[in-house]
Amino acid sequence: MSEYNSKQKKNLLKKLKAINMTNEKDILNMKVAELKKINQNEDILNLTIKDVEMIWIMQEAIENKGLWDFFVDIN
Repeated sequence: MSEYNSKQKKNLLKKLKAINMTNEKDILNMKVAELKKINQNEDILNLTIKDVEMIWIMQEAIENKGLWDFFVDIN
């Protein structure tokens, strides 16, 4: 989990919040079409491949009941 720093994770959360992805259920059920909304919003930075990778990891963490571990590096 430590390959992404806290600033990258915070920026991703801002992007997701901007398209009304505000809870675990929203993130887990996110569709690709919803990700396009991020790039259409001029108020936030465009989505990057690294962001998509973090979303996949976040979704996996939600499924495994380990979202806390995604945000906190205990190593």
